[in-house]
Amino acid sequence: MWSIIEQIFPYAIIFTIPLLITALGGLFSERSGIVNIALEGLMVIGAFSGALSIHYLSGVLDNHTLVLWLGMLAAVLAGIVFSILHAFASINLNANQIISGTAINMIATALTVFLARNITGSGNIRISSGFSPSNVPFLSDIPVIGDLFFTKTYPTTWFVLAILFVSSFILYKTRFGLRLRSCGEFPQAAEAAGINVRKVRYSGVLISGAFAGLGGADYCHAVR
Repeated sequence: MWSIIEQIFPYAIIFTIPLLITALGGLFSERSGIVNIALEGLMVIGAFSGALSIHYLSGVLDNHTLVLWLGMLAAVLAGIVFSILHAFASINLNANQIISGTAINMIATALTVFLARNITGSGNIRISSGFSPSNVPFLSDIPVIGDLFFTKTYPTTWFVLAILFVSSFILYKTRFGLRLRSCGEFPQAAEAAGINVRKVRYSGVLISGAFAGLGGADYCHAVR
């Protein structure tokens, strides 16, 4: 039984990390006062952009690790660009945030399938190989814990965990985090204090788009 748990646990972490970073992005948006239920669509856009970038860059660059990180960057940028639609509709046009997010989820799914079919002809964008798992030196030798948490780990896992800790510090220990939370909890008071509520809310939504795009690319890597 224990051997089965040892085999399953690393893969459970792999599939949890993309959802973790996406949920963190939703937290930034929610704290700014904008409900972002378009996270699923932004993940789809991120997965598509990341896979497409890796697919084409693999034939141009010899450094496969660099190609993978550039694919992740492309996913982040795509998530930011696509989240602008939700930010503009919710902040500038005062549209219903639930309807706007639902529309983006529907558009993202249809758009990526349409583009994939027209680009590849089959609708499938294949990635030959992703990041290679490795054991963390010394930590993987710890009894029980080492076998569960520090074996067969991917660099994206530690990258996302680093983002998590940095984001916690930004939200609760910096001026930007205080302004972001104040815009979500009491925007009138924040505006009276001279804070540009619209600008801060845009930042929250764009950060959520970036993290959702990263989560989509990471999830694409996990299920390849």
